[in-house]
Amino acid sequence: MASERDDARDLGARWRTKLDVTAIVAVMALTISALSFYRSYIYTKQALDVTVTELSYVTNQGELYMTVAFSNGGNRDAALLRVEPALWSQIQGKPRPEWVALDDKVRPDIPIVAPRTPLVIRAGGVEVITLSTRLQPDDAERALVSAQNGVFLGIRVATMNSDGNLYLLEHPVARLVVDRRGRIHSAEPAIHQTLSGFRDLQGAPPGDMLQSNKKTPFVWADEHF
Repeated sequence: MASERDDARDLGARWRTKLDVTAIVAVMALTISALSFYRSYIYTKQALDVTVTELSYVTNQGELYMTVAFSNGGNRDAALLRVEPALWSQIQGKPRPEWVALDDKVRPDIPIVAPRTPLVIRAGGVEVITLSTRLQPDDAERALVSAQNGVFLGIRVATMNSDGNLYLLEHPVARLVVDRRGRIHSAEPAIHQTLSGFRDLQGAPPGDMLQSNKKTPFVWADEHF
């Protein structure tokens, strides 16, 4: 009889253990499902990083090429409305220099922006944009702002988040070094960080003034003969 009672207690203990494990698994599954629902339908993270990876100015041919990576680290899609290369220039009749978009094609069959905008950057996705434009060295040298000791090239970016908010980003990318004759000698980076695509920023030269790091773009230019 004692043996039968012991067997019954052991069987009951095993069943209780199984029920406890089943309950724990059910609670974990419910928790994971709730977290997934929260992240998908309730929690919103808006994040778009803008990183300039390369700038090349073929000076004596007047060709400017730039590569910009857009990384969506949020859980909502983002819209890239416009991205364009720009020159920091003093426009006649205006009191201050400003970013002026460069819109001359290198060749008729090469678009200034590829792929074309506007485009959607999916949540968790990355888009790499190539900018190609013509900038004659004489025109660049005329844009020299003496107080800043160089000619500055930059980007202008217009974006929209999933809430419909619009943002405009303007920032220097590179400084064209000008020699004593007023001619382009070389180029150096004016940006050493990833920028937020969901922030209004009208950045004027000389740039962010940080030390060179892994987010500093590759930048170069030929000497103007």
